[in-house]
Amino acid sequence: MAEGDSAQKNMTARKTNCREVAVKETRLSRKAPAKPSSSYTEFNTVGESRQVQRKPVSRPANKPVSKPVSKPAAKKKKSAAGAVFAAFGVVAIIAAAGAGSWYYMSAEKGKDNIKKEVVLEAGSSIKIEDFFSNCPVDAKFVTDVSEIDTDIPAVYLLTISYEKAFTDDVTLKIEDHTGPDGKAISQRVYTTWKMPEAEECVEGLYDLSGIAAVKYEEGTPKFEKGGDFSVPVTVTDMYGNNTVIKVPFTVIDDREAPVIEGVHDIKIEGDASDIDLLDGVFAYDDYDPEPTVKVNDYSVNYKKSGEYELTYSAIDEAGNVSNEKATLTIVLPEINKDKTQENTSSESESSSDNSGSSGSSSGSSSGSSSSGSSSDSAYAAAEKVMSSLWRDSDVETARAIFKWVHSNISYQTVNDYMTYEEAAFRGFSRRSGDCYVYFACAKMLLDCAGIPNMMVERFPVYTNGHYWNLVQLDGEWYHCDATVFRDHPSMYFMCTDDEIDDSHHSFNGALYPERAGGSSDYLATPTPEPTETPEPTATPTPTDTPVPTPEDEPQVTPEPTLTPDPSDDPVSIDEPDEPHAGPSGEDHPEDTDHPNQPTVQPGEELDPDHVYYVE
Repeated sequence: MAEGDSAQKNMTARKTNCREVAVKETRLSRKAPAKPSSSYTEFNTVGESRQVQRKPVSRPANKPVSKPVSKPAAKKKKSAAGAVFAAFGVVAIIAAAGAGSWYYMSAEKGKDNIKKEVVLEAGSSIKIEDFFSNCPVDAKFVTDVSEIDTDIPAVYLLTISYEKAFTDDVTLKIEDHTGPDGKAISQRVYTTWKMPEAEECVEGLYDLSGIAAVKYEEGTPKFEKGGDFSVPVTVTDMYGNNTVIKVPFTVIDDREAPVIEGVHDIKIEGDASDIDLLDGVFAYDDYDPEPTVKVNDYSVNYKKSGEYELTYSAIDEAGNVSNEKATLTIVLPEINKDKTQENTSSESESSSDNSGSSGSSSGSSSGSSSSGSSSDSAYAAAEKVMSSLWRDSDVETARAIFKWVHSNISYQTVNDYMTYEEAAFRGFSRRSGDCYVYFACAKMLLDCAGIPNMMVERFPVYTNGHYWNLVQLDGEWYHCDATVFRDHPSMYFMCTDDEIDDSHHSFNGALYPERAGGSSDYLATPTPEPTETPEPTATPTPTDTPVPTPEDEPQVTPEPTLTPDPSDDPVSIDEPDEPHAGPSGEDHPEDTDHPNQPTVQPGEELDPDHVYYVE
């Protein structure tokens, strides 16, 4: 019985298992067929219903057939995948947020590190380090700064990059806050002098923007006593930057005039044109080692017998003057008195007719006989003066020459006709004369020094003529003029055309070689063109000499006339006009009573009653 019950239970269990298996197969058969591995699916219509038949797919024999998965397992698998994707998303968001936060913090940190505006001193170099408080290693300019001229103040907008990812705009301001450079020139002055201009107390001035002004900081100094002083000179550039330069001044208080020695009365019998009035006369001073000695012979008429007063003056550097007087006695031969008076009375007419000369000829009794001796005496005097004027270079030697002529010769109108040598001798012997005398003395000294030079003449001449020197120095031609002008007391030295362009120095540039500094017109040296050699002409055939025929009457030879016997009466012959080497008569009008008396010339001569000394 028991065994029967047990068998019954087993059968019931087997039936139950068979049902479960059948139910599972039925469920599986109702599910949509799996996606075939083949590339297509056939759809077949059976009766009224549409039934999908799957084409059998061949599989490798060794590939196991996948088992169907239950719904809970599939859902579980999908949930795991979603969690993974969600985790990745969260991580990505966190990373992005972190990157954004880093970028923002780096940018803010970079902005705090950048100097948005940089002021650079003119003339300095542009550096990337100037635009950062703590410059990054990879910082660089995006803008090309190589084309910026830092010598010129300006404002620029630049772009820079840093930290491999950031760029920013910055402003560069180039400004000039530096004063000019320069150095002082020590001055040695006297209390009686007019103080030099501030520009003369400094040298080597330089500034990128240029020099705007040079002036004494406390005004032009005035010294009441001698001693050593430091005078401030302010130099200002175009942007208002100042530099103060201390200039040493050595001041000498000299009130004592020099002492003149060797002055004595002079008596001349015959021609007095060659007399050296300064022969044996000299002066000495307690401060000035070489005081200037001059003689005033304004009242002397060298063509008329008589006694004349000479005034000798010695001037030291401080301007102190001492005077000594002497008497000049001129005794002309009796036989020449009539001729001398005629020459004196007609001198004004000759002077007015001979424009371009310094006056009429002084007559055959003096002019021709004295020219040779004047020439020798002039060169001897020039050699004597030149012995103390040699310097280390031609420029400095020429400067010393013009300074000597400018300082030692006083202006005096000259009406006598003079050659170049006579004018130079007058300057060396009497230390006075007009612009032609200044020119002649400078030329003769330059010739002694071997320095090339030539004369320049004013053109056009409306009222007064004028003469000066053109001197070749350092391979170029320069204007030099030692004449003392009332409106220009200092000498002209190594001037270009532009620098000497004033009312005194108009000239025709086409007559002279090209000058330093550029010349609008000048005398060019043309290259000669070869001329064609003329072809030889044929020698003409000589013609036969005609034989006179008997019918031709012989010509009567005229009888010579008798030459008349020479008479004892002199025949007047007009002498040719001599060339005029001196200044024009218009430049120096004549005074018939006193031929050598100075006359007032606008802007060119000085007061004859005042002694001028220019350092």
